Amino acid sequence: MKKISIFGSTGTVGRKAVDVVCNGDFEVVVLSGNRNAENLIEQALKIQPQYVCVTDDAAFKKVRDALAGSKTKVIAGTEIAELARLNVDCCFMAISGDSGLLPTFECLGYAKRLAIASKEVILLGGNLLVTLAKKHCTKIIPVDSEHNAVFQCINCEDKGTIEEMILTASGGAFSNYEENELENVSVRDALKHPNWTMGQKITVDSSTLINKAFEIIEAAYLFEFPVGKIVPLLHANSIIHGLVKFIDKSFKAILSFPDMLTPISFSINYPNRVSIDKLPEVNFAELGNLSFGKFKSWQKRNIDLAYHVFHDEKVIAFAVADEIAVTKFINNEIGFNEIYGTIMKILDVSDGEKIGSIEDIVNTIFTVKQRSAEILVR
Repeated sequence: MKKISIFGSTGTVGRKAVDVVCNGDFEVVVLSGNRNAENLIEQALKIQPQYVCVTDDAAFKKVRDALAGSKTKVIAGTEIAELARLNVDCCFMAISGDSGLLPTFECLGYAKRLAIASKEVILLGGNLLVTLAKKHCTKIIPVDSEHNAVFQCINCEDKGTIEEMILTASGGAFSNYEENELENVSVRDALKHPNWTMGQKITVDSSTLINKAFEIIEAAYLFEFPVGKIVPLLHANSIIHGLVKFIDKSFKAILSFPDMLTPISFSINYPNRVSIDKLPEVNFAELGNLSFGKFKSWQKRNIDLAYHVFHDEKVIAFAVADEIAVTKFINNEIGFNEIYGTIMKILDVSDGEKIGSIEDIVNTIFTVKQRSAEILVR
């Protein structure tokens, strides 16, 4: 029986991770959540983890009272680092935002594998995260569908034979829109993703294609591969998730129905595969065609930010700037077409980043937020 801890178990990805664990041979050591007390209580009663960690004070009291008398110990969020240092076969990290930084870094050396779904942690942790994971012999398995696909494609391959890594993009809610048609689109419009069911921020990031810029940077970190050789490909079907092109001009690709359950299951069960009965089959005869296309100029501009900020060493500023801009858009403080401009304003006042510790990351985040508050006063 494998031991697993799931951090962020009440989010969109975390709930699917719990589903996978419930259908496998796992001992759950830790579940963690924030405000969704009801979901966390339900999960804990079902799978009886050793510990439940709750970061929100009000939710903590509800969970503690509901699980009183059970075998599960309810722990406050202030002790999340200690829980991350428990020995497990797999630490599944699905805490969104920079809140996932501390438990992610703390699990290194204690978890045999880190299945990481927290894209912000990869962006913020960057080379430091990958370097320390190697040092402490914790293998990183990316959960995001594109990176998970590339991970599978390059497994057992000589990195010197890889010519390009290709990350597919559906195009999001506004795939066929010209930039001038985006002036009056609403938050509700931006959240109508054609293929995937995700949280609000990542869905908006998919509609701006900033998400693809993030994924290019993440791939450069995760696979220690030149960022200029990681390219996006518009693929509306979302059936192909990632491709790798080799020097002999051949390709490897991973194809599956667009549901995060597949990469989540792979990440948790690695190096094994298990059957997933609840997903529909991909019927290629009925599908007919796999469609590909070119990005609109505004989409390419947004994606190309990946190469610029990576070169300028402003990745953390980019991640923080996008979070600020998207939050303003969701709160109806700015329009959709103002997201890019807001990001650029913040990048313009941000410095190049030299990161040698988690403290450097935290300090950089603070500085970027502080400068953003100064320049974005309306």
